Amino acid sequence: MTPRTAIGAFASAFGVVVGVVGFAAVAAAVLVALGLPAQGRADDGLPPSSSPEPRPSTLVVALDLRDPVRQAGVVKGGDVILARGLEIDIAREIARRVGIPRVRFVYVRSATRLLAATAPPWHFGIASIRATRGSAVAAELSDPYLVTDQAVVLRRGLPRLTTLGQLRVLRSCALRGSDGARALADVVVPALSPALPSRPDRLFQLVQTGACDAALVDADDVGRFVAGRGALLGPVAARVAYGSGFSVAITRGGPIGAAEVGRALSRMRADGTMHRLARTWLQIDPARLRVLR
Repeated sequence: MTPRTAIGAFASAFGVVVGVVGFAAVAAAVLVALGLPAQGRADDGLPPSSSPEPRPSTLVVALDLRDPVRQAGVVKGGDVILARGLEIDIAREIARRVGIPRVRFVYVRSATRLLAATAPPWHFGIASIRATRGSAVAAELSDPYLVTDQAVVLRRGLPRLTTLGQLRVLRSCALRGSDGARALADVVVPALSPALPSRPDRLFQLVQTGACDAALVDADDVGRFVAGRGALLGPVAARVAYGSGFSVAITRGGPIGAAEVGRALSRMRADGTMHRLARTWLQIDPARLRVLR
């Protein structure tokens, strides 16, 4: 190729490039004039992308320290140190299963204040929170990790119950004003008027002496009710379904979602972890008691 031919070819190619660039510039100008984005209309109507909140290295969990068996510890500067209890172990197990290596516990004076916080500095709260309309508005709620049913404690000599009808004809009792008393009225509807003492020791005496055939006791507390006194009572072999259970309250918009916590709890139930923790702290796993129907 001669120098003149090469120069002509270069000029011709350069003209094509200039033409393409010029066309692109004109097209961009037309799009701007029409009020359209220069990159085209493929993503019209889509919200701007936002980067997800980074995964924390420490899970911050709010407690109210209301029940020493479910959660206890020493409060120092708002933090709970030397934390122990059923709900403490559940929170640590959730953290492990969602891949967060450390857990920090903070103290909130009551579950009501925990739910009332508008911008809580914790990722979730675990404080025997019941699934109610108010709590569902304040936070995302997990599936229950602990049932709030009523365990049936029989007097000595009675066979184990298998149906609600069998309980209905017995002489029943529960603490006055308790969930047990409400379950008797709402679910059991006993044929005989129940005894409603005001003190737990009196409730125990009624069952021990046979003045009451069957006492309804909070299922998560029945292990303490019979602890060391099982020989004086009959079996704890059934429960009456009552209440929505206790749930984890997850802060909305945080890095941990309710579905993720729910999956962790489901795996804990499936592999026996929840049963082991309940037996360790409550002596009896309420979920393993037969539901009377």
